[in-house]
Amino acid sequence: MKIIILAGGGGTRLFPVSRANKPKQFMSVNSGLSLLAQTVKRYLQLVKPSDILILAGNKYLNDVREELRKIEALNVHIIAEPCAKNTAPAVTLALKYCIEFLSVNKYEEIVVAPSDHIIEPEDIFAEKVKLCLEYAGDGKLVTIGVSPTRPETGYGYIKIGGKYKKGFYCEKFVEKPDIRTAELYLEEGCYYWNSGMYIFTLDTFVSELREHCPELYNFITTKSYSQFNEKFENLESISIDYAITEKSTRTITVLLDIYWNDIGSWDSIYEYLEKNEEGNIQIGDCKIIDCKNSMLISNDRLVVALGLEDIIIVETDDVIMVAKKGETQRIKEVYDAIKDRNVAHEYINTKDCGKVVLGFHKEQILK
Repeated sequence: MKIIILAGGGGTRLFPVSRANKPKQFMSVNSGLSLLAQTVKRYLQLVKPSDILILAGNKYLNDVREELRKIEALNVHIIAEPCAKNTAPAVTLALKYCIEFLSVNKYEEIVVAPSDHIIEPEDIFAEKVKLCLEYAGDGKLVTIGVSPTRPETGYGYIKIGGKYKKGFYCEKFVEKPDIRTAELYLEEGCYYWNSGMYIFTLDTFVSELREHCPELYNFITTKSYSQFNEKFENLESISIDYAITEKSTRTITVLLDIYWNDIGSWDSIYEYLEKNEEGNIQIGDCKIIDCKNSMLISNDRLVVALGLEDIIIVETDDVIMVAKKGETQRIKEVYDAIKDRNVAHEYINTKDCGKVVLGFHKEQILK
């Protein structure tokens, strides 16, 4: 078995902490370890370091090496992704590496996993992966679905159909819905969050490429790894879902019935972290008065909030982000609007310690 960990994402929905020069997979949320390091450790319960491959952009390679050093997993393979082309080309490139340099046979199981999930408890997750491996051995393309706990607009969904052993056939994949559609999915009870994890054998994946994605099939079967790398930027940018899983008749879903969070937005961080009796979270130098269900994060300056409800404030040295809970998926819109500015790519350390961030409802300014 080989584990392919995708670590090339930009994490723009967690701006201003996640930036292009150090995206969210290198952030620590619940421990001293980054999300990437936690992901590697999670799979070390199942394989040795040399069976793990990490795909990341060239500019992140040193960061990846540093995270691996912290957990003493230096034998993990690191693959430099030539450019961002979404998950189908990236995974196919990693599989070509497996074929050419690791002598993987066509019946070996492959697990594809994002690098930014929190999954608890991890020992039960490991048992769930073993079940997925069994079904992959049956020639199935296995996805992992997560029971939704709220009408989430930031995730794709899988609609399940008939039973397959302890899993289900996938009836359809749907993209991120609007809030009303997400509410309907929750009411229907047959829609599950698409976790972005996939398990299959090499033979199954290549067969699906032959049927549904001939360009990538040609690359993995006729090109060397070096040639694949050289021509990578010419490939269509497409996800595994669009390229294969939503077209395949082999796709099944195994449901994950433990805690899962993809840390995709500030709302998901709020959902994960422990709160006080008023539903508030304070990180750093913050003062909250008469607030409910809000999160304040201070990096350097004092952050003060009075009379707020359902508000998220994040302060860094160079940016102050204020958003209403439920709207933080839209931070990507802000990021896209300022991506030509240096602040979108790296921190600018102003060290302006004299400023105080104030969040008020206008009715309470005089109080």
